[in-house]
Amino acid sequence: MRERGPAAGPALTAPVVAAVVAAVVAAVANANFLLAPFVGARIDLATGVVSELSVPSEPGSVWFRLGDGTAGVLAAVLGIVLWRSGSRHGRFRSACLLAFGVGTFVSAVVPITCAPSLGPCPASSQTAELVHDGVSVLATTGAVLGGLELAWRARGVLKVLAVLVALVSAGCGLYEVVTFLQGGNGGGGDSQRWQVLAVSAWLVLEALSWRRPASG
Repeated sequence: MRERGPAAGPALTAPVVAAVVAAVVAAVANANFLLAPFVGARIDLATGVVSELSVPSEPGSVWFRLGDGTAGVLAAVLGIVLWRSGSRHGRFRSACLLAFGVGTFVSAVVPITCAPSLGPCPASSQTAELVHDGVSVLATTGAVLGGLELAWRARGVLKVLAVLVALVSAGCGLYEVVTFLQGGNGGGGDSQRWQVLAVSAWLVLEALSWRRPASG
C-alpha cells in the first residue's frame, strides 16, 4: 500500500493533545533569546550569536540554559514517542527530533564560556566552544532534516506551513554555513534568530501532524 504522509485528522486524541502541549512548551523554551531584553543581556544579537547568551558570566544566562535544556528534553521525549509509532518516515523524523533534543540539551549543559562579540577570549575557552559548537551543529542538522521531511510528507494547510518553516530553517542554515566557511561567525544572531523561530514552529507542526499517523 502506498505510504501517505501526515495530515490533519478529525479530532485530537488525548495523547496527541499531550504531544502538542509538550511541543508548544519546547517551542517557547527553544525561543528563549526573546528574554534577552528583559534580563539585561549584554549581547547584541545583531552581531553576536545566540549561544553567547548562555555564557555563565552573562546576565540571565541560567534562564537561557534552562530554556535550551527544557527544549532538548521535551524534543527527545517527542522523538521517542514518534519512534514507537512504527512508521518508517515517522522514525526518520523521530531520529531528527532526538538529534535536535540531545544536541540542544548538551549545549545547555556545556555552554560556551566566553562571548567573542564582547572581546577576545582566552585559549582555555576553546574546549567548551568546540563541544558546544559540535552538538549545536548536530541539533541544527536534525531540525533542518526533520523539517524538510515533514514538509515533504505533510498535506493540506499543514504542508503549506511546513514548507514555509522548512525553507526558512534550511535557508538560514545554509547561509550560516557559507558565512562560517568564509571566516564569519555563522551569520550572526539575525540569521540564527530566524532559524530558532523556524525550528520552534517545526516542533509544533510535527506534533500537530500526529492527528493522523502516517500509514506504512
